Amino acid sequence: MKKFRNIFILFVVALVGVSLTSCNDEDLITDPYSKSGVNLLAYGPSPILRNTEIRLTGTNMQKVDKVIFPGNAIVERSAFNRCDNENIYCNVPDETVPGQIRLVAGNDTIVSIGTLVFKEPIEVTNVTPVKGLNAGDIISITGDYVYNIAEVIFTRSASVIAEDFEYVSRREIRVRVPLAAESGTITMNDGADWEYTFETPLEIVSASYLSLEPAAADFGEQIAIHGTNLHTVEQVLFAGGVAAEFTVSEDNRTIIATVPAECKSGAISLLLYSGNALQTDEFKVPTVAITGASQNKDLVAGDVVTLYGENFDRIIEVTLPGGTAPLNANEYSIADNKLTFTVPDYLVDGDVVVKQNSNITATYPLEIRKLAGVIWQGNQELSGWNSWGVFNWSGDLWTKFQEAITGPGQMTVHFVATNSSPVFNFRMGDWSTPLSGLASMYGDDGNIRPAAGVTDLVFDLTAEEAAKMFGDGGQGMVIWGDGIKLQYVKFIGAGAEQVIWEGREDTSGWGNNITIGSDTSPELAAYSPQEGSVVRFYGEVSAGWQAKIVEGHWGPTYLAVAETAEGEFAAYDFAGNGNCIKMTLTQAMLDAAYTQQWWGGTFIVQGQNFILTKVTVAPM
Repeated sequence: MKKFRNIFILFVVALVGVSLTSCNDEDLITDPYSKSGVNLLAYGPSPILRNTEIRLTGTNMQKVDKVIFPGNAIVERSAFNRCDNENIYCNVPDETVPGQIRLVAGNDTIVSIGTLVFKEPIEVTNVTPVKGLNAGDIISITGDYVYNIAEVIFTRSASVIAEDFEYVSRREIRVRVPLAAESGTITMNDGADWEYTFETPLEIVSASYLSLEPAAADFGEQIAIHGTNLHTVEQVLFAGGVAAEFTVSEDNRTIIATVPAECKSGAISLLLYSGNALQTDEFKVPTVAITGASQNKDLVAGDVVTLYGENFDRIIEVTLPGGTAPLNANEYSIADNKLTFTVPDYLVDGDVVVKQNSNITATYPLEIRKLAGVIWQGNQELSGWNSWGVFNWSGDLWTKFQEAITGPGQMTVHFVATNSSPVFNFRMGDWSTPLSGLASMYGDDGNIRPAAGVTDLVFDLTAEEAAKMFGDGGQGMVIWGDGIKLQYVKFIGAGAEQVIWEGREDTSGWGNNITIGSDTSPELAAYSPQEGSVVRFYGEVSAGWQAKIVEGHWGPTYLAVAETAEGEFAAYDFAGNGNCIKMTLTQAMLDAAYTQQWWGGTFIVQGQNFILTKVTVAPM
């Protein structure tokens, strides 16, 4: 016959778990028969009658100094009926309410997980008042044996347990309406099987928002939010989800909140204990804004750009498109709402971003100078033999290359070296097929090692290679290596008409001089035109139109296509020539265009009733 410790044999006992609210290393013990730790394993009977004996079973019970029953009814060790190392016997005090039992042993408190409940049948006859209640008001629940109610549950699980009741007696308990309570019925339980919902709903007045003052303030300043029942506000969130420190006035009608440093302009949210929220009117904080720039298009490395705006003194960070990190403090300057920086060589099209705080940024678009035929631009680092490629799964990038490379032509890959021994490889998308135009550049190991100062890989693609790489079912292309930063790829199709410039500029009756290209980098040069190549100036004309095209340093009028000695095109058949002015380049024109004066451009267009929309170059 097996023997069992009688510690587990209780005539009517609830087995419960325990938790330690404080302990030392010695008490962190899983063995229930530890010689040092106090463990509460069971107690009973439960349900029970007040003033009757209860048995508490566990280990090292002789170390318990007192038993605290729910409702803070204390039985000191001296009042125990009996006590040994496994059991404590004592009477349940009359003032006990349903709840958890606590054992105190020195500095440790052992709390039962189960709830002590009572036998007497609960009868609820009334709840008053039920209308016009505010959070914090007290309701009275009357009947018989109502002191056996363990919990009163309001809507949204806002509840009050017996130990927090304001008053407890056999025929009445008083409960304070919790901050999270809302209008609706209330439910009571005894912590075991009994549950009862009072049929008349409570009417609980919710918080309301009335006004905000001031409507704008600086960070760290205080504002006042007016309303009613604002003591039910648990959290004040400024726009951006930033919590603020706040206090509520004694009449619960005003919140004083401090504007947090990381917020932004917008309505303020008042989060209630109930889980609901109120929104204030729009609130504004000083916010950085960019209103303009000295130049934001046709940018090249070395250009100095100044941004204009508001609250620039609050900027903490500036990031340029293409940059992998914000600018260092010595790479830009701020004074009088002007931010100035020098364009770095990594700049790409995109937005400059200035940061005020984690929720406030401002942006402004920047565009680099567009080189003819550029398909892709960026700052792709090749380090440790990582790769960059254009494959048929590359989405928009693949589409751009397919649209640009439809036949033979010249490809340029522009790069900069990032270490002293740059090396890379360029193959078709199968990672193995070499390109004929690069045959002289591949070393014995198949890699390309550019000489110091070289920044362009320029080579011809054959029609066969173009089709194999970017035709239907094409393989694409891939570049890999080390010590290289790729910045753009361009392609000039053989014999194709290439766009030099595109836009919409009105000559405005001879008052607007349209400059194409720049003196230091003529747009025309990107296409390596030869004598006999044709430049076309597309546009729109109206009655009485005239135009004059001169060399970009205000040199001689290009008379080769002029209809008058003055170089104007009033009699030119514009529509018959495809809505453009055609000009065949001579060597003299090319020499003049490429003569650098450190000012001016490639071409200057003047006229009246003439709108320039596009300039192209192509073989005859």
